[in-house]
Amino acid sequence: MSRTTVEQMKQEIRTALSNGEDIEQIKDNSGEWIDGYLPVYYNRIVEEWQEMPSEYNDRGALELGAGEGGIYNLMSLDLYLYYTDLFNEAVEELEEELAEEEVSA
Repeated sequence: MSRTTVEQMKQEIRTALSNGEDIEQIKDNSGEWIDGYLPVYYNRIVEEWQEMPSEYNDRGALELGAGEGGIYNLMSLDLYLYYTDLFNEAVEELEEELAEEEVSA
């Protein structure tokens, strides 16, 4: 398994928070975060695309537009939507955890 998980994203976000960023900055820069999770090499695109849940198959072309570049571009668009959902889930879970930590402190 090579694709990034919600837990890995939360860990990276926690690191950014400890380095002085705030959660709103992280949300505002979500596109940059998500781009960082996308594979570049064709073999990795195929591998991660095969590992992602099948409900993301062909969604990128429908929701983001097919664009140019063939099958690898289409797979990358699907992965972008997948990682967007994962990132949003990670941020939401982390916000809840931080709120709980504040209450208990």
